[in-house]
Amino acid sequence: MKKILNYGAISILSVMLILFVAGIVTSDDYGAGESLFKNNCQFCHHLKGDDNYPTAYYLQFKPKDFADSDSWKGLDEQKIATTIQKGKGAMPPINLKPEERKSIIDYMTHKLKN
Repeated sequence: MKKILNYGAISILSVMLILFVAGIVTSDDYGAGESLFKNNCQFCHHLKGDDNYPTAYYLQFKPKDFADSDSWKGLDEQKIATTIQKGKGAMPPINLKPEERKSIIDYMTHKLKN
């Protein structure tokens, strides 16, 4: 009976590990995405309530404030990825690895989106 339980536990742990590695099961740790956002995006995309004052660029071009729920209307992960890759308007493309881009998008859609 113990062998059956051990095999069952090993099977469950194996499946969980595979799902985690595949990205199906994720943790709530968005630290990498937050760091990438702060280093690549936040200078222009001022967030309300972060005690930073808008830059001249922000005041002239008015990039989206992702802390504002209105900024998310019509915006999805694919549009964010395309904008990061290709740029849009005054925003230049940001040269990131695919996994870095995904980290930023995960952070934005899970932590910034209201």
